Order: sequence, then structure tokens, then C-alpha cells
Amino acid sequence: MIRLFVNATVLTLDASLPVAQALAVKNGRIVEVGGTDEVLWLREDEYEVIDLQGRTVVPGFVDPHNHFSIGAFETLWADCREARSVADLQRALTAAAVDTPVGAWVRAVGYDHRLIGLHPTRGDLDAAAPDRPALLMHFSHHQCVANSRALAEAGITRGTPDPPGGQIARDKSGEPTGLLFERAMSRVETLSREAWEARFVEVARAASRRYAALGITAIQDAAVTPAMARRYAEARAAGALAIDVGELMVGSRGWFERPDDAAAGALKIFVDGGYRCAMRVRRDGATRTSGFLFYTREELTALLLAAWRADRSVVCHAIGNLGVETAVDAIKDAVGAFPDGRERVRIDHAIFLTPDLIARIADLGIWVVVQPSFLWDSRDRPNATPADPAILQRPFASAGLAGVKQAFSSDYPCGSNSPIVGIAAAVTRTSREGHVAAPDEAMAVADALEAYTLGAARAAGLDAIAGSLESGKRADLLVLSSNPLECAPAELASIRVLETWTNGARSNPP
Repeated sequence: MIRLFVNATVLTLDASLPVAQALAVKNGRIVEVGGTDEVLWLREDEYEVIDLQGRTVVPGFVDPHNHFSIGAFETLWADCREARSVADLQRALTAAAVDTPVGAWVRAVGYDHRLIGLHPTRGDLDAAAPDRPALLMHFSHHQCVANSRALAEAGITRGTPDPPGGQIARDKSGEPTGLLFERAMSRVETLSREAWEARFVEVARAASRRYAALGITAIQDAAVTPAMARRYAEARAAGALAIDVGELMVGSRGWFERPDDAAAGALKIFVDGGYRCAMRVRRDGATRTSGFLFYTREELTALLLAAWRADRSVVCHAIGNLGVETAVDAIKDAVGAFPDGRERVRIDHAIFLTPDLIARIADLGIWVVVQPSFLWDSRDRPNATPADPAILQRPFASAGLAGVKQAFSSDYPCGSNSPIVGIAAAVTRTSREGHVAAPDEAMAVADALEAYTLGAARAAGLDAIAGSLESGKRADLLVLSSNPLECAPAELASIRVLETWTNGARSNPP
């Protein structure tokens, strides 16, 4: 059967026909885009006419840096995002322990030490869950707190040294407090998920429907272990995924570790940390560095070359300006030895940049995948006098003017999952509390929409089938409540996705 979508404002993201009134879909593909009258001529013996009465149609949103599997599992765990005290955390963990199956770790997610005033300790978690291993994940997902049972199962003791690229917090006597940063959390985090992963088909089915309701039709899961790659195969065999999910592979020892045993496919390499990313700042007349850098320039160059020679693409996580500089240096060196690698690498996050780094990224011609929803989620007031004024935070406009190829993503569950919220944040630079950060770095609506559709598809290598509404491409399309190109910037965040069509079939809200 052929479906004819007519009487619409179709924002195609196709430069040869930016705006149309109708499109035809058959067998999951777009067969024609144009005017209503010409599309109606395509009626066949079996057809359906869908009159959209002037509503706006856009391509399905693509999210090339999303942690689908992590977010799906978090629906099973205690949510501590609004905790305001250690007592709040303890109540959540105690309740979670009651519902946690025998043999599984107790898990809670999302605590913010800024709201609580401090980080909890292993003793705090022991009081709430004394008889089983428990892990409390920070909202950044780059640090966590483990109780005594969890530390013991992971083999973390007073004598355990800090791993390269990580830190075990210790009290004055040298005992681990339970707080683990970056690579120090790899073992406990990996162990804490093992018993839960058997439920992936169940949670993935529900999560993919929620994504579709937000207008997300394709993503890349940006940290998939070998065990989770096997779970994804099970989910696909069960028909549990309502959206297109690609995978970026990490190793079995943890997200942040060297991905030596990663499953086949594109690689994710963490160049620096998250909440404690690798920074170089000029302060009080001196240059200072901070945070965690996981690889030297030479080590990362070797990893890139090995991946490219094995016909693998690489996504480099780099947040701080020192982390991004290391990634840029290594990519330049690797491209010099393997020119085709330029098309097989991108940098994700790139939150803290300098004008020189922006120019170097533009010169490399590689994609950068950024997260505008972090602006929306920010609880902090913008700092009018940054510690180092040479460092720009999320400089979307400056990067765009320099010619950097930018795509948008959410990094969910680290950021809000809604692409509409991300677009609104990029355009207004405004948080949910109304704080405005660096308004000169705001993007035009059309550019922000492209960054979450065609640009995102190009960064993910999906532009042959997704990202724009063109004949031959997959029929991933959305019907919106308002035209984002015509509404006021302040109204962008309130736009609703009325219908999501994936592969030519309508996805119903969960």
C-alpha cells in the first residue's frame, strides 16, 4: 500500500527542495516529495491519503551520541536526581534493596553532590544496604559511590593503587571512602550491571517507544560492551526495538578502559574524563592542568591507526580543552599516516574550546557531536568572569562560523533526551530555570534543526538513508504541533511531536 501525506508544510532538509507540501511512502521508503496535487497522482489500487491540514513535517531526529542501554536499565533502579540529603539517598537505597532480585546489586542513579552538599560515603551506603553490594551513580556517570560489600567484590582495598586515569577517594587514614572517579569505577560498575542485563529485551522495548514519542527515529548507543552487544542481538531478534539503533563499542573491562576486546563495529575511545575532564587553564599568571587524561598523543594515534587499518570508525570522547587538544593532535598525526582515516573519526562533546582549537578542528574537516541540552539542564548560573577567558564553553556559533561540522545529540541519560529541548537550548542558550549562557553563541533555528537531523545523520554515517526527506530514503518523519522556523524562540521548547513515523509505520506513544 502507498501512503500519501498531503496538505503539509514539509521541511525536507534537502537543499534541492527545502519546502514541499506532500510526500508519498511505500514499503518503508519515500517515493516522491513535492506538491499535494502531484503526490495524489500516485494513488494505486491500495492507498491511504493522510491529510495533515497544514501541519509541519520534518525528518525524524537522529541522536548519534545516546546511551540507550544505560538509560533503559535506569528505569529499574532508584532515581536519586532530586535527593537533597544523605538521608534522601539512604531512603532510596533501602527501598531499592527490597525490590532488587536475589543475586543482583542494589543500584541507584543520578545523585548530585552539589544539591546534597557533599558526596556520600561507603558507610552511608552500608547503613542503607548492609547485606549486599550497592552502587550509587553520580549524575555525570563518571563517578560513583560503592558500599563496603561492593568494594570487596571488586577487590578495592586500602592497598589498591589508583589506576591510570582514575582515583580512589580515601579518608585521612588511607581507607577508601567508597567514592570512585573515572577508571577507578570500572570494576564495580561492570559487576553491578551483570545480573540486570538479562532484562534488556524488556527495558529496550519500552525505552524505544519512549524515544519514538520524542521524535527520535535513529540513534547510536555510545558505550556498548561485548556483553551488551549480545543483548542487542537478542533485542533485534525479538523485534523489541521501535527505532534504528547503531552501536559504538567499548571493551569488557568498563566504559573508560582501552577497548582491546570490543565487539566488531565502530569504536568509542574515551580520551579524557567527564565531570573531571582534562583541562589546561591560565590562572593568576600560571598555566595549570586538571582532570583525567586517559591517553597520550602517541598512544591515541596508535589506537586510531590500528582501528582504521581494521576498517573501523572511531568516536573520540573529549570534553576538556586539553582532552580535545590531545584528540586533535592524535587525529592529525594519524591522518598523516592514513589519509582515509579522516572520514572515519569524529570528536564528541568538545565542551571547552579555544579559538585555536576551533580553527584546527575546522581544518581537519571532521565532525563534532555536541550536546545543547546540557545548557537546558544546567543548574549553575553562567559565570560572567570565567577563570580563563580564552576558553569558550559550548561555542556553537563560533564553531559554525569557523566551518566546523557540528551535529547535535543528547548524551542521555546525562542530558535531556528530547531533541526539541536541545534545539531550543541551542537557539536560546537558556536553561530550564531561565539562566542565559553566552548568548552570542546562539544558533539559528534552521541550523539547529539541521544539526539534529541531516547533520546528525551525516556524523553517524546514516545520511544515505536518514536525516532528510528525499526519494529513496527511509520514511522516518515527524508531524509537529508548530513550525520551528516560524515560532518565537521562547516557544521552541513547547513544540510537541504529534506523530512519529519510522520506516513508514506510525509509532504510537508509550
